[in-house]
Amino acid sequence: MLKSLSVKDFAIIEDLTVEFHKGMTVLTGETGAGKSLIIDTISLLLGARADSDMIRYGRTQASVVGIFDYVKELDFLFDSLGIRKEEIKIERIISDSSKNQVKVNGVYITLNSLKQISKHLADIHIQNDTYKLFNPENYLDMLDASSDNNLNKYLNKYSKSLLEYFDALKDYNKVLMGKKNLDERLEFLKYEKEELEALELYPNMDIELNETISRLSNFDKIKEGLVNSYNSLDINNSIDSLYDASKALEAIGEYDKEYMEYASKLLDCYYISDEIKSNIRSSIDNLDYDEDELNHSIEKMNDLSKAMDKYKKNVDELMSYLKEITLMIDMAENYDETLKANKDKVILFFDELKKNSIALSDYRKKIAKSLEKAILKECVDLDLPNTKFMVEFMDIDYSNPFDKSIFKENGCDTINFLISFNEGEPLRPLYKVASGGEASRMMLAFKSYLSKSMNLSLMVFDEIDTGVSGVTASKIANKMHNISKNIQVLCITHLPQVAGMGDYHKHIYKVLDNGRTKTEIKDLYDKDRVEEIAKMLSGDSISLYALSHARELLEKKD
Repeated sequence: MLKSLSVKDFAIIEDLTVEFHKGMTVLTGETGAGKSLIIDTISLLLGARADSDMIRYGRTQASVVGIFDYVKELDFLFDSLGIRKEEIKIERIISDSSKNQVKVNGVYITLNSLKQISKHLADIHIQNDTYKLFNPENYLDMLDASSDNNLNKYLNKYSKSLLEYFDALKDYNKVLMGKKNLDERLEFLKYEKEELEALELYPNMDIELNETISRLSNFDKIKEGLVNSYNSLDINNSIDSLYDASKALEAIGEYDKEYMEYASKLLDCYYISDEIKSNIRSSIDNLDYDEDELNHSIEKMNDLSKAMDKYKKNVDELMSYLKEITLMIDMAENYDETLKANKDKVILFFDELKKNSIALSDYRKKIAKSLEKAILKECVDLDLPNTKFMVEFMDIDYSNPFDKSIFKENGCDTINFLISFNEGEPLRPLYKVASGGEASRMMLAFKSYLSKSMNLSLMVFDEIDTGVSGVTASKIANKMHNISKNIQVLCITHLPQVAGMGDYHKHIYKVLDNGRTKTEIKDLYDKDRVEEIAKMLSGDSISLYALSHARELLEKKD
């Protein structure tokens, strides 16, 4: 739930703090007063992109701060981001220097992380969202949004097999298209392969050779240092004196516990020093100078340096290039076998991808059946009692294993929403037959259903009631109020029926202050609320009938 919103220097908002509560809050005001700006600021808190044009004229930055109740679904995400699991404070700072900031409970996070968090907090409907119903490309996302967590399992399996299939197809096409060029380059590639194989490349080869050369080139210095170190530890039994000192302190340890601590530390020093002394002795005994090894290492390093300079690659890149040209040579000399092997690989991964695609599609069809029933039930509440609704899945042609165009990031499914709003009329594509008012109600039907399945704590509606009036407006008002019994609802509206159904009413208006326009908000109660709804009914000239009707709308809610 959104508890409060604080905005500074955002468009025509100078400095505004708003408190919100459970239930349904309606926001009303004249066109241009700044109602949609409130929605814009909430959108920023949920991960919308910021733009320096949003900053109030004459200022260098804008800020939006929102306080949300914590939800346990965020436990894992907050732990991974190092965020305290308590009341959620989201801060967005928009700067004209493009150094925008996102903080959650004081921790700086990325915009993508904020979007992951917001999925568990709220759903927001802006005015243009209803037009998504007029574009079938949006339908699959709307269907998936209504699913449970099991859909992700099917999507993950599909995504994994999709990557494997694309990689196999890429290799196959490379073999298919590369034969002619390979024939022309074959002799040169063989020469490069022979040259690189002679180097006997292995990871970190240059580092290891340099270490060997450095060690053998400085043999005398290394030996002298080891001997001097050993003698320093061995002279006058200096290490044994550590042991004797430890025992002496241990003998008086009963008189002061500090002496026992000193004794213990000295004893540790004794054992560590004795071990180091033994290791140095062993190093001296095993020290060996091999001039042949030194010369061989220098020669090999010279050859490697020449190859790295010639090919403009480091050791790892040379190894990768050797592997690549070996494959190319094999491809040229054994083209038919290589092509068949890659073709078989494509078909193998295609079959696996097809299986996962069908499984994903079958699961979506189960989701669609649930969605169809739920939408029809919602339509009855929204004054669309004769509606028929169906999710249509288009046939998928899996006949060509080498046709990757049927496979998209989120599956192969293409769907359509078919609908009939009138008795006796056939099902037809929603985007062709729905009027503006019908589309608004259908979008609210989807939102109402999603509010139950997505487990959110806030839904925001920006004029989702556009294009309706009369009895239908009352139906929409009732639907939003029913949603608000379980989820906090914020609603911008121009309909008096919807305004009258709110548990709380906030009026948004503009004022002129020191020659600058700014947006203000005030809570409406009792008489003020009646007058505001009456204005929505009859305009600035409030009639007695409008006042009476406004009271009736408010009493109806109660």
